[in-house]
Amino acid sequence: MKYLSILACLVLLSFTSCIKDEKPNIEADIIEVLSPREGILNVVYKPTSVDIYIDPARIDPRNVSFDYRISQGATILPDPQGVSDYSTSQSFIVTSEDGVWTKTYQVRVVFSDIPTEFDFENWYQPQGERYKMPVDVNWETGDSLFVWSCGNEPYAFITSKYDDYTKFPTQPTSEAYSGNCAVKLETKGTGDYYKPIAAGNLFIGQFDGSKYDPLESTQFGLPFMKKPLRIVGKYKYRSGGLTYYTQSVDSCRIQAILYKTDDQVKHLNGYTIKNSPNIVARAEMTNEGADTPGDGYVDFDFEFIYTQEVDKDILKSGGYNLAIVFSASRNGDTYDGARGSVLLIDDVKIICDTNF
Repeated sequence: MKYLSILACLVLLSFTSCIKDEKPNIEADIIEVLSPREGILNVVYKPTSVDIYIDPARIDPRNVSFDYRISQGATILPDPQGVSDYSTSQSFIVTSEDGVWTKTYQVRVVFSDIPTEFDFENWYQPQGERYKMPVDVNWETGDSLFVWSCGNEPYAFITSKYDDYTKFPTQPTSEAYSGNCAVKLETKGTGDYYKPIAAGNLFIGQFDGSKYDPLESTQFGLPFMKKPLRIVGKYKYRSGGLTYYTQSVDSCRIQAILYKTDDQVKHLNGYTIKNSPNIVARAEMTNEGADTPGDGYVDFDFEFIYTQEVDKDILKSGGYNLAIVFSASRNGDTYDGARGSVLLIDDVKIICDTNF
């Protein structure tokens, strides 16, 4: 009995020691934004910014408060409960539990849907990152719109040696159809046994780097309040040859999807984008993304094929999301692509029904 008591004390002391030795958390992130009121359509999280898409019929940006879930043990200033006017961008400073690390976030309320034209002329380098991303502009307000995401973030983590943005799978290029810039998507090797390639990709939505499964990490779509009919644009493609796993000729992917959101489906991921019952229309390349002829750009023009009727009232209140996806490797989300596959994209437009 005495032996058991001593053993129990040793276990307890060991457990207590583990607790005392645990180091304070060094993370300083805004993880989630919530509202006690209905009306948040979507939230886009970037390294130092958060865009909250709202339904202006249900949320007044001049009189609203949000709840912030932040990193364990971190603090946030000012107190979000004391901020109620989001008619302009608000700054919040998150400090890590150990008090060493801080991050300043710009939080904005957005009540316009995404643009219908993308020329990819404007690019920015996220704070603390080594790659560049396209940024759009709301021509009515002049505000920047950060609607595009890609796999550059995990690529930066896997291949930390690269400091040049031209080494990343998604980047700007001067080889444009019009203007000064276009998008260049290139499938690259990573040197990682389990994730051997990184497909150059670009999509409307956000990338959740906290998820290990690449198909769950991609969160496709943002609110769209028009009925799309076609997606058109310019592209040029060169396959890098045989894919890593299936040894088939690599091909590119261009697709756009309109889907309805609800309490269970706020966005689609790499799994649900294929067959979610919330999908109402799809427009996509059907020729397997073969090499384009000649040396210049060629047109793409894909019609949205509707499998469900669109509810006009729900559409106007932001109840549908639009996802656009470009990839240099058709199956790059499962690491089955060919190094050196290159897809250039420029002058993309969503043609919408003006009578709807």
